[in-house]
Amino acid sequence: MGLCSWSLICINVPGKRESRWIVLWRKIALSALGIMCPEIQLSMGASQWVGARQCVKDFATLNAIAGPVDDPENQSTANPLASNPEKEGAKEVIDMPKAFYIDMGGFRVKPKDGDCFPVNGKEMYWLVKKGWVQQPLFKPSMVEDKNKVDPMLRVITLLQISYFLVGVIGRWAQHLFVTTAELTTASFIFCSVLSAGFWWHKPCDVVAPENIELDKTLDEIAKEAPLDRKWQLTPLDFVSRDEWWWSKVWWNYLNILRRIGICFGSEASDDGTIDRIADSVQRPLPRLQQYMMLAVTAGCFAIFFLAWDHAFPTPIERTIWRIVCILLMGTMGFGLAISEAAQAYEAVKKPMSDWSWRLSRAVPLTQQSERPKPTRFFRMTRYPRAQEVMERIDRYCDGIRNNSRNGDPDLKLPLKIILPLYVLGFVYMFSRSYILIADAIGLRLQPPSAYSSVDWQKFWPHFG
Repeated sequence: MGLCSWSLICINVPGKRESRWIVLWRKIALSALGIMCPEIQLSMGASQWVGARQCVKDFATLNAIAGPVDDPENQSTANPLASNPEKEGAKEVIDMPKAFYIDMGGFRVKPKDGDCFPVNGKEMYWLVKKGWVQQPLFKPSMVEDKNKVDPMLRVITLLQISYFLVGVIGRWAQHLFVTTAELTTASFIFCSVLSAGFWWHKPCDVVAPENIELDKTLDEIAKEAPLDRKWQLTPLDFVSRDEWWWSKVWWNYLNILRRIGICFGSEASDDGTIDRIADSVQRPLPRLQQYMMLAVTAGCFAIFFLAWDHAFPTPIERTIWRIVCILLMGTMGFGLAISEAAQAYEAVKKPMSDWSWRLSRAVPLTQQSERPKPTRFFRMTRYPRAQEVMERIDRYCDGIRNNSRNGDPDLKLPLKIILPLYVLGFVYMFSRSYILIADAIGLRLQPPSAYSSVDWQKFWPHFG
């Protein structure tokens, strides 16, 4: 599983302040995450595929207006974003590898008065549409030269895991004992094959991005923002940032890991901009794809039920295995219920927040300061000591609702959503951890058929 996860993972372009050891550690951490939580790795791949697909569609709208490039070989090699001087307004077709390259932080933009920051597909499309940057007209060899993985290597990896699955099916067909470790590996492969499909066109191990000089200042960029608020990740947050309930929950989990020294996110530079696009960004998925992801997760969990009547070393281990299987399937069911509740909450909360913002802009500041501040239902003014305790509880609850380092307002979650998900996350991690432990300790005592090989000749027909 480790080799499979390592060979299939495709990290985004590293930051300019990240050393090789930091990049290596990040890839090891993501591979470990894929082994422990293959469903999370699958959601990351699906999110990145959705972003790249949208990038292709966005640039296709420009191609419909400007027309295709006649001869991209005659483009200037000094600047990968240089336009065709012989055909002004011509645009190159952006395919999936190039869209992945853009969306993974392959280009960095440097304003006049700021540091470089990475841009994703939506932000690059916005810059091109505004006329601030020429459309990326790089040669196909530009992406191919930066890609460090041969597609044949991925094919060989898929053939190896396919051979393993065929072996497990062959053992089951010949009534040979299938260990829990083999079932866990089969469940892992079920998600990994789909993840490899999402990352098939993504360049791997790209080290050096392309820098673009932007003839604009940060203030000029800020004037284009529809809302008068400070950006959190990059000055182009208003273009592409769209946090939804799962991305908020995921960032909340990642911030907990950050506090114990495990970082999957992006570090900010001196001026507050991020240094790279995080590998774990969870973009909004269409409702149909969300249900498809749940179906895949249910299929992975269902594989563990095949060991319901296995010959475990002790009866207590079989009982715990059954409980863990039920808990995993239960987390998916409760997660689906919370997902529906969270999306319904956001559908009501967002229009109300927009209306509140418009009202605050309409009311003068002098009148806003005179309005009484909202109070919590458990405020106690008669008992100062009790009020101090309640205020501490309020601050603690606010830290749970939004545990980001800079208090990002886009990452705030209600307690009624995040607290149940804390419980589900703990149950999920406990169940996953026990499965890996049970796979290891279960090898101490196996039936004799567990050491027998599949007789493939029995599957071939014989004549005569």
